[in-house]
Amino acid sequence: MNVVWKRPDGFHGATPADFVVVELGGHSRLWLHKKDHDQFPFRVSGGWEEDVATRRLNNLVNLLKEGPTAWRDFLVHTFNHSIQDNPDPFFAELVKWLQDLQQHLKGDKWEIEIMGQALSTVEQKLLEQQKAFSKAVSS
Repeated sequence: MNVVWKRPDGFHGATPADFVVVELGGHSRLWLHKKDHDQFPFRVSGGWEEDVATRRLNNLVNLLKEGPTAWRDFLVHTFNHSIQDNPDPFFAELVKWLQDLQQHLKGDKWEIEIMGQALSTVEQKLLEQQKAFSKAVSS
């Protein structure tokens, strides 16, 4: 499975007003579409579940512009709609999946750098929400 970056230029005929820019730390910025959180900014290709993986990844990346409550709510919602009964393996699988994706970034050097920073930031945000997520699903 590979992760590629969908550049914002020409995406669905969008204009700059259709995007919000998120600082990724360091010197990178990522343009996130204000409405299409399923298909933008990245695409996961090469697997039989690539559409599901693309939506999952993009929904996580689009949380970068949100606060802690949105992260927790997303995790709870995703867990409740998963086949997992235990939140710990669910969370561990999600983090491992992100780490695996980070090994399969494709594009120009600067695209890979931005995608890598985005996925690392998503992983960091997830880990920050682990306790709040576990508490929310156990109550």
